[in-house]
Amino acid sequence: MNKFALAASALLASTAIVQAGGLDRSGQSTSAIFADDGATSLSFGVVMPSVSGTDALGNSYDVGDTYTQFGFSYTNRINDAFSYAVILDQPYGANITYGNSPLTSTLGGTMADLSSTAATFVGRYEVGGGFSVFGGIGVETVQADVALNGIAYRNAIATSAVARTFNAGLPAGATQLSSATLGAAVAGNATAQAAIDTAYGAGTFAALAGGVGTQATNFATNGGYRFNMQDDAQPTYLIGGAYEIPDIALRLAVTYRFETDHSASTTENMFGLTQAGTVNYVTPRSLNIDFQTGIAEDTLLTASYRWTEFSSVDVVPLLLGSDLVNLDDSERYTLGVGRRFSDALSGSLTLIYEPEGDPLVSPLGPTNGMFGVTLGMRYTEGNMNLSGGINYSWLGDALPEVGGVAAANFTGNSAVGVGFQAQFTF
Repeated sequence: MNKFALAASALLASTAIVQAGGLDRSGQSTSAIFADDGATSLSFGVVMPSVSGTDALGNSYDVGDTYTQFGFSYTNRINDAFSYAVILDQPYGANITYGNSPLTSTLGGTMADLSSTAATFVGRYEVGGGFSVFGGIGVETVQADVALNGIAYRNAIATSAVARTFNAGLPAGATQLSSATLGAAVAGNATAQAAIDTAYGAGTFAALAGGVGTQATNFATNGGYRFNMQDDAQPTYLIGGAYEIPDIALRLAVTYRFETDHSASTTENMFGLTQAGTVNYVTPRSLNIDFQTGIAEDTLLTASYRWTEFSSVDVVPLLLGSDLVNLDDSERYTLGVGRRFSDALSGSLTLIYEPEGDPLVSPLGPTNGMFGVTLGMRYTEGNMNLSGGINYSWLGDALPEVGGVAAANFTGNSAVGVGFQAQFTF
């Protein structure tokens, strides 16, 4: 039963690569630390999202770009008590493109291409009685290219720039003008217009509105806003523990990853200006809880929970002056069943659920929650295991927003993914 449990657990892990949801790509599993001694695994996946929506101007968007994922792990043992695993994965990513004209659509020209790679060494010590502890150290790199464009970003960024310049010229202690108030006034809100003139003098709104118009034209004619963040490598850390009863293939493992500090060189382009600089940000801390147990002969039940603190990720470039990320924390639940049909063939069924949050979301991640189903198969021959899976996920409806105002409506979306894994034990 325990040998089958190891195989079924690896099968369920291999099909996890086809999941799609937010910036969280690999799930940062440490299950390789429990693999057979000498096990080497290679995995590859392709995800094909269908993410579409419309805006109030009648434009239709199809923004989800196909992307690939890869993974590698090697597991071995130093002595009866200490084992280790080397894990290579791609923990975070984004591939979004709004291909419409930025002059006639709310979000046209907006895009995000974010990629990451992580290499981690995990050591595990078996303390006895079924308990073990483990810890890891690794290195993580992140790179990103982002563009913000379209009428929604043009108006919001122009308004924010004018408000920021206006506030910089106010005397010390004066009440600052909020970009939200100025935006409402420019949009025609008479109360906001009167409030600006009352607070700062007659004619102030008219002058500011002219400035917003000039900056909006400047933004549009210079290609909107572009941001490039170069790779930077930073150390990562994790700790965890596990409890096992091998006779019934029971294992409960908990893994905590610490927040990782990054500092990267950046280049921004906006209003005809080019700004080189540095941005400080973090990749989020996370908690993984993984459980499995045999529930009948040749049948394994698995369940997992993952929490990722994306709300702590703030990327605020100098020229833009506002956060590019703006994501909520994410949670993911999975429940799976693995079944051995013969010595050579096993199968699995896994359900994946991410709860919905605030329907107002970043245009760089225009979905809200997810429910997915993954079917997997595994073939074993000698020291070789080949497994694969196919996933279909229903992506929750969302309202991409700019400045707290919905800029489009995305409904009825989905993603299909295919993943493969080859494992050899030497």
